Amino acid sequence: MRRRRQKYDIYIFIFSAVLLVGYLAYNKFSSEDRGITAYQSALESYKASDFEKAYYKFGKVPSSSSLKEPALFRQARCATNMGKKELAVRKYNKIAQSGSKSSIVPISEYNMANLMLELKDNGAKKHFQHIINKYPTSDYATASEYFLGVIAVNNLPKNEKRKQKAIENSAISFKNYIRKAPDGRYAIKSAEELQKLGLKFNNYDNLLIAKVYYENGDFEKAKDYLNKTTLAVSWTDFAKNEYKLGNNDKVKYYTETGLKDYADGAVEKEVFEVIDNYLKISSSRTAGINYLASQGYKSTGADYIDYMNCSEVVPSNAKEACFRTLYEKYPNGQFSADALYNLFMTKYLQKKYFEAQRLGYLHLKKFPNVKSSPAVVYFMGKISNKLKHYESANEYYKKTIADYPDSYYAFRANYNLYKADGMFPFESLVNKTVAFPYKKSMENNLVIKLALLKDYDLVEELCKRDKFIQSWIAYQKGDYTISAILARNAMEEMAVKPPFNDLRWRLIYPLHYYNDITKYRNNNNPVILQAILKEESHFNPFAGSSVGAGGLMQLMPATYKEVTNNHGIKGDIFNPESNIQAGSLYYESLKKVLGNKDLYAISAYNGGIGSVTNWFSKLIYSDTDEFVEQIPYSETKNYVKKVLRTYWVYGNIY
Repeated sequence: MRRRRQKYDIYIFIFSAVLLVGYLAYNKFSSEDRGITAYQSALESYKASDFEKAYYKFGKVPSSSSLKEPALFRQARCATNMGKKELAVRKYNKIAQSGSKSSIVPISEYNMANLMLELKDNGAKKHFQHIINKYPTSDYATASEYFLGVIAVNNLPKNEKRKQKAIENSAISFKNYIRKAPDGRYAIKSAEELQKLGLKFNNYDNLLIAKVYYENGDFEKAKDYLNKTTLAVSWTDFAKNEYKLGNNDKVKYYTETGLKDYADGAVEKEVFEVIDNYLKISSSRTAGINYLASQGYKSTGADYIDYMNCSEVVPSNAKEACFRTLYEKYPNGQFSADALYNLFMTKYLQKKYFEAQRLGYLHLKKFPNVKSSPAVVYFMGKISNKLKHYESANEYYKKTIADYPDSYYAFRANYNLYKADGMFPFESLVNKTVAFPYKKSMENNLVIKLALLKDYDLVEELCKRDKFIQSWIAYQKGDYTISAILARNAMEEMAVKPPFNDLRWRLIYPLHYYNDITKYRNNNNPVILQAILKEESHFNPFAGSSVGAGGLMQLMPATYKEVTNNHGIKGDIFNPESNIQAGSLYYESLKKVLGNKDLYAISAYNGGIGSVTNWFSKLIYSDTDEFVEQIPYSETKNYVKKVLRTYWVYGNIY
């Protein structure tokens, strides 16, 4: 009987536990659903600027909902907009004291500290300092430096010794802000506050203030402070500032003097910028490079000058010797990888395959992941093929695709591996929408939920440094060009690229205007036309070039007029549909003249049909790769590679 009773008790316990788990699960899902409904309704009121109603509705989000924290944040914003700052502080403080690790916390504490400062609450200082200590690399920490400086200035002690100490501390805060954000929102104010403190400035202090005015476009004021520094410290800043003021003689003087006497220890990036500006004001770029190269500079920037001299000035028959000297002179310099690559390609084109192979091995060992690496790996495969090492060749081709999947050379490697598919294996694309970039990898993330609820402003604020999310927000707002560029830049910063089914690729390569392209494809491959459109205009129908080309397909006005007149097309050059229609017809006409070869048509689309037909007779080449690598116009060579790379990536994504 006792055993039966114990067994009965166990059943009752299990049944009760199941009921409890079921109740908790139901309650959780129920509160989440209620939270979503309440948040959506509140957000509509918020966007309609009905802040009182929105405040009330955000308060309806259950405490157990994952949206409670953003709801509190929105309540604080509503209270601020209603002028109820004390109420907003309480809401922000609730988030700040929650112990949560979400990115809403530092924003909330920062907003709270600002409101406390406005309310003359002495506790603001503690919160600004806490933000700097806990989130030192955040934008909120940078801004907090400025406010700490303001608080110190506004609360100077009467005791002279303590007053001086407070002034010095405020100066440190303002300088910290300027160092981190010379073009920031509070940079000018920080510079002005510094000047009011009455402290004696050294060279670096004056340079710091000069940088603020330079970054904010006040070049005359920047000059005033630069004049209080020495040339040894500030020559690059002098040169850059005079370039902005249009004083070309002074630009030349500061550049030449700086490179000769003060370049050692200068920031490399700034020296390169100064050299670039110098070349822009020279009678010609070639003349400028020639002159600088003749001076025999040996400090920072000398390798950049030598590299440009080899690349752009030295005649073809002397390039090999020039690049060899450059590589031997700076074996570990910034341009040594490219110098070695040029030597490698020279030997390849000379059909000296064993010498090229030796240089290729050296390049791959020393520079495993630089801009020229995909080309070297690919051509090592070509060399292996020439030497009849077919298995080795295929391994190099596979490595090109695996390690550099979104490169032009991956496109070429694919052809060499699967020639039966032809050079252009993709002839149509399956349309897929641009989705939030992290949907698959961050399923339950708060940002995902806010994104799905279309709270774009809060998502943008929470993810200021994530370029993919910023790209997605720009896309949602219809800024397609900005969206594609932001995502492209973010992808370029990644050492290892994600697979092509990753949603981030769609932000860089969306299928804008693809329906129009397929409608007006004529006898063209629509994927190639999509690639041309993207590279020409980045989806901006009003794009214009320095030479006068316009619209999505960047057609010259005379070309556009001729094509539209001949085919009875209506609409101006900036009309998306008529521009695509004309661009497709023009591309088709180029292809017909050039043996129906897309490679040559793409080259002619950028370099002109006359140039391409001229290269046929002047260039010595035995295959596609040798033709492309020897295109005399660097702009056209790069254009061909970009379009074919984009074609390849579109095909892999869609």
